[in-house]
Amino acid sequence: MFIENKNYYYIEEFEKYGITAVYTKKIAGNMSDYCPIENQKEGIQKKNREKLLKELKLTDKQEVMAFQTHSNNVKIIDEDTTKYYYEKEEDIDGFLTKRKDIAIFTFYADCLPIFVYDKENQVIGVWHSGWPGTFKEMMKSGLLEMKKYYGTKVENVIMALGIGIGQKDYEVGNEFYDKFMEKFGQSDGNIVKKSFWFNEKTGKYHFDNTKFNELMAVKLGIKKENLIVANENTFDERFHSYRREGKDSGRAAAMISFR
Repeated sequence: MFIENKNYYYIEEFEKYGITAVYTKKIAGNMSDYCPIENQKEGIQKKNREKLLKELKLTDKQEVMAFQTHSNNVKIIDEDTTKYYYEKEEDIDGFLTKRKDIAIFTFYADCLPIFVYDKENQVIGVWHSGWPGTFKEMMKSGLLEMKKYYGTKVENVIMALGIGIGQKDYEVGNEFYDKFMEKFGQSDGNIVKKSFWFNEKTGKYHFDNTKFNELMAVKLGIKKENLIVANENTFDERFHSYRREGKDSGRAAAMISFR
């Protein structure tokens, strides 16, 4: 369950495993260096992240982050890693690690965070999946990386989805629906149909990115009892939202770390 605090929501189920996993609210400030807001104080994003880590008692952690590009690429942070920020050209949208000294940051203004924890191998991660990442099967890509590098069995993965934009506020064009149906229709047609709503009044579809990923998680082998899904909607004033605020939108952080 996502539980609200003053500056963030935390995921209750991760806490009992000694893991802090949070999604920040707008009040916590803009978190992404590469998405500055007009007239904001220079360097405030770094200070906002430092303030968050201090509040979470994680000031001893090394921040890891990337200039996200809506890819399906997940980077492993292992004992030999000495690089902790990845530029746009490196095309990274998520991370995995076993290291206890790492705080993984990914950034959002409506897109969906996918938090993961492999209980058997003690691996944590968080992946950025807006509709392009979902279309490129970010979740499948991330789970394959876990299996490849750590021997992860999907039945041992705890996964949390959210917080992202709600379906009622996510209007898309008909070609958007056709694109998903063309790619997933034969194998996952039911998932597509359950993730889209056709508004008869406007003649437009609405996409539920969270629902699509929830249904896909179960299909990929995540146990329902290991799946946590947020009910909140980033279009709400408490959150950064590109749909609501446009270029004036800052970015929330989805952060995960061992305590």
